[in-house]
Amino acid sequence: MHPGDRCVDRYADGRSLTSRRSQKAEALVEFVARQYAGHTNLQVVDFGCADGAMPVLLLRSAVGAWFERVTGITLLDYNDLPEKPAFKHPRFCRLIADLEGSLDSLDLPWGTCDLVLATAFLHYLRRPETAFRHAAKLLRPGGLLAASMPHPLLLRLRRRGLGTWLRPNNRIRHFEYPNWWRAVANSCGFDELERRAIQWCGLRRTAALERLLRRHVRAGSFGANVLVVYRKR
Repeated sequence: MHPGDRCVDRYADGRSLTSRRSQKAEALVEFVARQYAGHTNLQVVDFGCADGAMPVLLLRSAVGAWFERVTGITLLDYNDLPEKPAFKHPRFCRLIADLEGSLDSLDLPWGTCDLVLATAFLHYLRRPETAFRHAAKLLRPGGLLAASMPHPLLLRLRRRGLGTWLRPNNRIRHFEYPNWWRAVANSCGFDELERRAIQWCGLRRTAALERLLRRHVRAGSFGANVLVVYRKR
């Protein structure tokens, strides 16, 4: 990411982009650099892109030139407000659709997609297997689905809330560990390729330490946020 870029966080009413989201984008950039070095014209679809912050941060990063197009899918067009415009980029397109319904009418790279992203999203779905099936239909053979998954205990805390400090989020529907998700992925035509912790605290003052841990410590699935990568068979 370019140091001079100042992003606006839709979820924080115009404040600068939260460190948690910036750290997650940085981890995804490292993942793309590791898996797709030397590739160009990559087709990417982002499930649950919301305001488009994550795909646009990727497009602005050092690996952004590798992407031909990034298409985001989000349920509600709640970001297109004059006071809170969504993130934009010439190679990013954001579509409004229900990921638990049919996507057949959408202009998507069916069968030719290289990478599907699902960052902290799958636990919101009533039927997450539907999203896995969409991903399988989108991806070419050997294509990757990269899902970042918060720790189940943190999800339970997030759903309950902490008084005025943390509002309850009753949209969270699943509190499962990665092995449960692996079974769902297997049933939809995916094999788990790797699993690694990418985030622990997600605070601005811990960013340097978290970067060190992410790059140099084999921490398995122990973390507040874990990146799980699935390969389509």
